[in-house]
Amino acid sequence: MSRSPSLFGKKTYVQPGDTVAMRLGFSEVAMHMRVADKVMPVRITTEQPHPMAQILGDFESPFSFPIHTGEAGFYTDADGIYSNRIVDVGVRWAPTSSPTRFYLFNDEGVRYLTPFRLFEEARDTALLEDGVGVRRALQARGLGPCWFRYVTIPLDAAVTYRYQAWGQSHKVGWSSQSEKITDSKILTDDATVIQCAQEFSRGWGYGFGVKDAILLDVTEEEPFITGGRQILWEG
Repeated sequence: MSRSPSLFGKKTYVQPGDTVAMRLGFSEVAMHMRVADKVMPVRITTEQPHPMAQILGDFESPFSFPIHTGEAGFYTDADGIYSNRIVDVGVRWAPTSSPTRFYLFNDEGVRYLTPFRLFEEARDTALLEDGVGVRRALQARGLGPCWFRYVTIPLDAAVTYRYQAWGQSHKVGWSSQSEKITDSKILTDDATVIQCAQEFSRGWGYGFGVKDAILLDVTEEEPFITGGRQILWEG
């Protein structure tokens, strides 16, 4: 799955309640806490009279006491609070998520527990309920394996397909003795992929045919996201 470039070095605004991954600045406080120049999750607080920066640890628990936004590496202008040290936005601790799955969310941002392997499955389920959308979990940049952010996928997102078929001398793992076809002029639909995979199976010993869904123009930041892989035939 293609990822958009990191936000680091770009002027990115935040609002109270936002959680971002950022490379902390070199303030005296950050150096005393030994977090200067480290990428960590930071939440802009809503509890204090003025927004503060709450550095987070695993489980989204406070790493320490809140510090001033400037001590974390934020600045303020007429438009609000911003930083050029942010590497990802909208991050959250989600140990039960997988970057290969789609999830349903309601209007209040509550995630449904059931994951979907394919975008089309998630979309068709979401269309059956009012106020439900589809998001894909993406690994948050610079953070640990349980930190994610979710990209909202429009339910009317255009879906295109890429077909592949290949054969190899053994089933498990990739073999140096193999042959692969990805030419869209040859693999035009499910039937031709299955036929090629079966021919590879007879010639090589094992054959595989897959269909990858590609979601185009999802958002400006994430213009290209895979919609899941269907194994059409293997054997």
